[in-house]
Amino acid sequence: MSIKHLTNQEIALRLARSLRAWRVDPNGAGMTQAELCRKSGVGLTPLKRFEKTGGTTLSNLVAIFRALDLLDRLEDLVPEPGSPGPLELLKTDRAKTQRQRAPRSTSTRDQKGPGQDRTRKHG
Repeated sequence: MSIKHLTNQEIALRLARSLRAWRVDPNGAGMTQAELCRKSGVGLTPLKRFEKTGGTTLSNLVAIFRALDLLDRLEDLVPEPGSPGPLELLKTDRAKTQRQRAPRSTSTRDQKGPGQDRTRKHG
């Protein structure tokens, strides 16, 4: 789902909710707010504000990602200079997945003479 239609605040809130869901999920980080505060160094009040509103500093956000063991995800936010852009990647992907027809075989048509039945009859 595209987030282009959302405001900056809505995107921040969506990120905060996703991180909160990861924090509490037993299959994710599985930790309380107090544990995340202790591990990240972010105060409890700024963490609660972030999870409620999406507002925080970049330093706190990086600390939260680090404490949740998600820091490697931040590397994917900005592509390397000189790397292909999204449209170029899409074109490449479409070219790879486009199906091609097999060439028509003329050998069976050429082998039969005129007037010979080219369809197989069952019966």
